[in-house]
Amino acid sequence: MTIEVSQLALFLLAFAVMVVTPGPFVAAIAARSAAYGFRSGFAMAAGASAAEVVYVGLAIFGLAALAETHAWALELLKYVGAAWLIWLGWGLISGRAQTFGGDGAMPPPGPAWRSFLNGLLINLGNPKAALFYAAIFPGFFDMTRIGWIDALVILAFTVPVGLASDLAYAGAASRARTLLRSPRALTRLNRGTGGVLMGAGVVIGGS
Repeated sequence: MTIEVSQLALFLLAFAVMVVTPGPFVAAIAARSAAYGFRSGFAMAAGASAAEVVYVGLAIFGLAALAETHAWALELLKYVGAAWLIWLGWGLISGRAQTFGGDGAMPPPGPAWRSFLNGLLINLGNPKAALFYAAIFPGFFDMTRIGWIDALVILAFTVPVGLASDLAYAGAASRARTLLRSPRALTRLNRGTGGVLMGAGVVIGGS
């Protein structure tokens, strides 16, 4: 390993500040968890973490230019993810989805792979992530000496930090729903979270 512990610690501090700052994707995870439960938010966060692995690898090995070369594909993925969020949000607002039972039970979240794929596509469709890592890594590490072991060490810390942050928002949002038992309150929550999902989709699609 060529990177020093002090370099890794400083990088992780900067990375932690970045990931805990709420953004449109964090809002999407929270809204998804509030509407469909923690399991759905967890799968979405896991998909986002898988995309982070791809982008960290691209940045570390100097392949960020590949993301720019295939910008059209990334743009397409971005719009697919944004459209999916808007569709989910509209389903909650319009009441077409079976979002609660008479006892206030949690609605079925659907297949976990669908939430995972959603998180993966949204993050892969964000070329700014690759450019962010490509820009920040040289400030902390000597990129001419970095190797596979260094990359695995960095990923071993960045993935859990990012995932933990997303899951904290997902857990808080899902707990808020479990406190509600009134169908009217759940309907209002569904409309609110639907609006957040649609707003997140608009922000991601327009970024």
